[in-house]
Amino acid sequence: MDASHLEAIVRAYGIAVDRHTLQAALDDPEHGTAFTEWARVHLGPDNLLSRDELALYSTLDKSGRIDKLVANQDLAAVQALGEREIQEAIEELNRSTAAIVKQTETLKQQHDALAKLVKTNAKAEEARSELVIQRNQKHDSERRKMTTSVEELSQNLEFRASDLEQQSKVSGSGLRQTVDTLLHSDDKLLLSLRKLGLELEEEDPEDRANVEKLREICMRLIKYTVETVRTKLDRLYLEALSAAHRGEAASAPSDDANDAKALEDELESLYTEILSVAQMSVEQQYLEPALKSISNKNGQSLGRTAAAVVYIDECLDYLLDHMERLSARIETFQSHQAATTNLVATTRSELSVPASTPKKKTPAQELVSPVRRRNTAPSSPSRQRSDTANRRQSLLDEPPLEALLRSLAIALPEDTDGPGQVAALSAILAERRAKASDVARNAQESLESTASAQLADSKLAIQLLRDSLLAESPFGDVRLVDEGIEASIAVLGQEVEKIKERVEQVDAGKARQRSDKRREFIARWGS
Repeated sequence: MDASHLEAIVRAYGIAVDRHTLQAALDDPEHGTAFTEWARVHLGPDNLLSRDELALYSTLDKSGRIDKLVANQDLAAVQALGEREIQEAIEELNRSTAAIVKQTETLKQQHDALAKLVKTNAKAEEARSELVIQRNQKHDSERRKMTTSVEELSQNLEFRASDLEQQSKVSGSGLRQTVDTLLHSDDKLLLSLRKLGLELEEEDPEDRANVEKLREICMRLIKYTVETVRTKLDRLYLEALSAAHRGEAASAPSDDANDAKALEDELESLYTEILSVAQMSVEQQYLEPALKSISNKNGQSLGRTAAAVVYIDECLDYLLDHMERLSARIETFQSHQAATTNLVATTRSELSVPASTPKKKTPAQELVSPVRRRNTAPSSPSRQRSDTANRRQSLLDEPPLEALLRSLAIALPEDTDGPGQVAALSAILAERRAKASDVARNAQESLESTASAQLADSKLAIQLLRDSLLAESPFGDVRLVDEGIEASIAVLGQEVEKIKERVEQVDAGKARQRSDKRREFIARWGS
């Protein structure tokens, strides 16, 4: 520190000292070094007051406010500000002032631009209002036309519904009459088939009586034939016996007895065979030809019976097919009747709903809103059921974009096209960005306020600790009590620095030596 620097420091704090005196004190061979060290340590903002600070302190002292301030304020809690900090604060205020001035100019420019934009928006709003009025007039005329057409269509629907109801009633009665007529004709055909079946089931009584009478006559003929043959045999046997007794035969008595015995046996055997032979003869001569003639006659009747059975089968097939076609036509007619009834009921319910008169919209209401409008018009029960079914189907078949918008709680207006929906999404995005920036700013402000409070407390604690240390320790650098130990520590530090330099030189030599060996190796083996 030289005399000019020391004089500038002293004059800055308002101390009048001659420069020659300062130079003499610095050049003093005994106390010059100690004075220089004392001035470097003590002549600073921590120990001296500036002119302004001294003037302010003198004024407060003269007015007697020093004691009041000391009594009312905790001076230990007052943060000490140095010259450098004050200078930095002044520079920060200057920068803030410049930024405020620049921001003021920017705000003026923005204000001018906003005024121009307001004028442009006013003109655009006026043009849009005129366009809205024209569009409303056009919509009113179209609405009147549409109302007229809807009324005409409603009347036509009413007439058509009445016609359908009348036609359904007339067609129902005609269907009953037609079905009754067809069923009566089928009943007549069934009755004729029943009579034909009964005729086929009954046998010819005359043929049956003739067969029975023929069998009875044959049995009588067989009986008479057997009795005639037996009578003839008896007569022959008696004649033979009488001849034998009169002696007409020349044989011995023993032979006559034997012949008589054999003849008697033969007659007994003939008696047993007479009935069967007579029965066979009569049947072959009379019964079989009669039965053949009757069977031939019955064969012709069986042909007629087969033809009648075929006719009955075809008639039954025709009746079954006719019934199936009739039942199919009746089911079709009933389905048409049910569809007609439902259509008429739906038409009547729709026509009974009064038409809602739309309210006139103001220009502010016609602006696109990000909230989807809800239809508050009354609806019919069928329309409510269809809306419920459509809502369930939409939940099942919801596209990914709709699911994403629903998860983000975004509802787009349904009556806008693509650009309108893009504008609505842009407005929603801007609104949510503004909300996000507000939340971030509030969080930053709360964090800064909390951090500043904590840092202020920490800085105050550091200041109190520093003040207590400065108050309890003498001014000057911290030194050891034993100067010999301090000198030996300084010498030890110098030795350590020398050793570090030598270590660095040795490391550099080793590195150079390794690089030389590497170059030699490359020069030897690289070729």
